[in-house]
Amino acid sequence: MTELRREIDALDEALIDLLVKRSGYIDRAVDLKRIEGLPARTHDRVREVIEKVRATASERGLDEDLVERLWRELIEWSIARESEVLDA
Repeated sequence: MTELRREIDALDEALIDLLVKRSGYIDRAVDLKRIEGLPARTHDRVREVIEKVRATASERGLDEDLVERLWRELIEWSIARESEVLDA
C-alpha cells in the first residue's frame, strides 16, 4: 500500500505541474484576447472543450460526467482569471 500511495502522490504532483502549465497558457490567452478584443467567456469554445474532454474520457474508459465536472470547474476558474485581468 505504501508504494501505491507513493505512485498516486507522484501522479498528483504531475497533474499539478500540468495545471501550472495550462494556467500559463490561460495567461497567454488573456494577452491575445486583449489584442483581438475578445471576451473572457466564449460560449462556443466552452462547449467545444467540454465535448472534446468528454470524448477523450470515453475513448480512454474514464467517467465522462466526472471529467465534465472537473473541466467545468477548471474552465470557470480560467474565465474568472481572464475576466479579472481583462476588466482591470
